[in-house]
Amino acid sequence: MKEAPVFRVGLDDCDKAHLGSLGFVLRRYPSHAVIARQGDEQDRIFVIRSGWGCIFTELMDGERQILDFPLKGEFVASRAFDGEAPESFIAQTELMVFEAPAKALLAGLARSPNLAAVLLGAIARQRAILVQHLTNLGRRSALMRTAHLLLELGTRLEKANSARQLGFECPLTQYDLADALGLTAIHVNRMLRELRERGYLEFRHGSVHFVNREGLERFAGFDPGYLRLPGES
Repeated sequence: MKEAPVFRVGLDDCDKAHLGSLGFVLRRYPSHAVIARQGDEQDRIFVIRSGWGCIFTELMDGERQILDFPLKGEFVASRAFDGEAPESFIAQTELMVFEAPAKALLAGLARSPNLAAVLLGAIARQRAILVQHLTNLGRRSALMRTAHLLLELGTRLEKANSARQLGFECPLTQYDLADALGLTAIHVNRMLRELRERGYLEFRHGSVHFVNREGLERFAGFDPGYLRLPGES
């Protein structure tokens, strides 16, 4: 049987077999490859198999605002099924994705209520993530938003069995974090240094190590409940 996306909850063997018939194709993209560009009109759905993605909007002056870093098992839609894509989707690292035409997938969902429920749950989770990212930019201090994002990424990777509770491998540069957090790279450097000096975490050589995760979660006001999928304990 051709390989198909794998989800953490909600699918029995029949649903998984149905998922495999929906036209997903496994593709590999090298680091920094453009997968879908802002303004595209092609409907596609992606499910991350491995690696890190990056979704961002590009401004007129060439600056960008990173909206999210899609990780293993997570969905990406290349546009909102009508009009032009409002953001770009690139491979942050080498990325393996399952790719399918969005309209074909949506038509297939009518034959599998469980699969439709899983997709809706994943969409609700994505919305919750974006709500937290917006709150970061609007109301959390620079230090709190840096801590909150790193805690979130670590938790998402843990749920995908790609990280340990004590830390995770992180390919993001300080420039990437700056574009996600609405800061400058210099400011991010200061925030990481302050978090280290407070004994919360260390970010060195592409690796985040939580020195005092419980304390960091209290400081950042981080509650991982928004990352839970329906039916997930």
